[in-house]
Amino acid sequence: MFDLEFALENRPDALAELGEVMGRAGIPFEGGGVFTADNRTVAHYLFRDGRAAMQAAEAAGIRVIAMRSPLIRKLKQGTPGQLGEIARALADAGVTLLTQYSDHHNRLVLICDQPELASRATHQWAVPD
Repeated sequence: MFDLEFALENRPDALAELGEVMGRAGIPFEGGGVFTADNRTVAHYLFRDGRAAMQAAEAAGIRVIAMRSPLIRKLKQGTPGQLGEIARALADAGVTLLTQYSDHHNRLVLICDQPELASRATHQWAVPD
């Protein structure tokens, strides 16, 4: 799996365009979301074939900021405090969490500044490949 970070233009059809581009290329989204701060829109989406998604977006003029290998973790759904526990484990390891969202299987997708350290710190939440 790959997380692609896109810079979307602040216009009504920007997300529609991204979705249509991936649809025409036959590339399914596996999770993600769109975030806006300071009048800047960034999208993070999860794809099985990151390279194909990046090529399709760039060919359509959609800027890809980064492609990363995310950590995918599973919390005990319905158990209060789970997000705090995993975030604390990362913080205690000195890892900065850059982006967090969910995939279509209710798993956490984590983009961290130190992926290897983050992986070790969150091993108890690991999911089988």
